[in-house]
Amino acid sequence: MSTLDKEKEKEENERRKRKERKEKQKHTEEENLKKIELQKSEKIRLDFVFNQLCELVNEKSSDDNSSSKKYIREINAKAKKKQMKIPKTKYKSKIEQLNKKNYKNKDDEDLEEKKSNNTPPKKFSQKALRKIIRKLCNEFAKDELDNMIWEVDENLDGYISEDEFENMYKKCITDENEEESKKLFYLTQFLMYDKDQKHEITVEDTLEILCARHQNNVDQALDAIFDIEIVDEKGKKKKVKRETISFLEYAQRMHELSMKKRNEISNKKKTFCDNLKQEALKEAKERAERKNFAENQL
Repeated sequence: MSTLDKEKEKEENERRKRKERKEKQKHTEEENLKKIELQKSEKIRLDFVFNQLCELVNEKSSDDNSSSKKYIREINAKAKKKQMKIPKTKYKSKIEQLNKKNYKNKDDEDLEEKKSNNTPPKKFSQKALRKIIRKLCNEFAKDELDNMIWEVDENLDGYISEDEFENMYKKCITDENEEESKKLFYLTQFLMYDKDQKHEITVEDTLEILCARHQNNVDQALDAIFDIEIVDEKGKKKKVKRETISFLEYAQRMHELSMKKRNEISNKKKTFCDNLKQEALKEAKERAERKNFAENQL
C-alpha cells in the first residue's frame, strides 16, 4: 500500500470516528431530554401554545386581500389557464403515456399512504410566528423569524414539529451556561403565561408556571421579570415592580439577564484560567530555584 493510500485510509477512519462520536453524542442528548419531566400544568400550557401556532398556519392573513396579493393570484390564474389551452403534440402525448406508466405505481403508493395517515403530524412554520407576533407587537424582520425557525429545526424542513418544539423548551430550561439560542423560547414562555391572550402579562398570569418550574425560588423569578430600576427625584436608584409587561419588554428583559449570566460565567472561567497560569508560573519558578540551589551545592 502506497503512502498516499495510507493517508487516505487514515483520513477515512478519522472521518468515520468523528461521525460515530457525533451520532453517539446526539443519541445521549436525546436520551437525556427524554428523562426531563415537565410538571403537568407546564406540559398542558406548552401543548396549548404548540397547537395554537399550528392552527395559525392555516389561518388567513390580514393582508391576504391586499392589492399586491390579489394581483399575484390573478397572474397565476391566467398562467394556469393559458397552460391548459396549449395543444398536445405527438411528442408530448408519447411522453405523457410513458410518464403515466412510470408514475402509476407511485400514485397508488401515495394514495395508500394518505389513507393510512389520515391525520398528518402537526407542525408550524415561519408563517405562524409572523401572525402571532403581529398580534403581540410590531412585525419582526423576516430574517429574524427565519432564524427563530432555523435555530430549532433539526431536520431542516422549514417547520417545527412537536418533538422539536418540546426539545427546544427542555434544552432552554436546563441551560445553566446560557449556550442555547432562546428567541423562540422567550416567545413560547410569554404565550404560556398569556392564557387570556391579552397580549400582556401580570404577576398572577405567571404564578402557575413559575411555581411549577422554580418552586422554592418563585419570588426571585418574579423579580427577574417584573422588577425595574428607576431614579427618583432625589437621584436615588430604587426597584419598582411593573404591573404588566408586553412581549417585547419581556424578551428584552430575559435577554439582558441571559447576557449578564453569560458574562459572569465567562469572568469565572477567566479568573480560574488566570489562577492556573499563576500557579504554573510559581511552580516553574520554584523548580528553577531548587535546580540552581542543587547546582551551587555541587
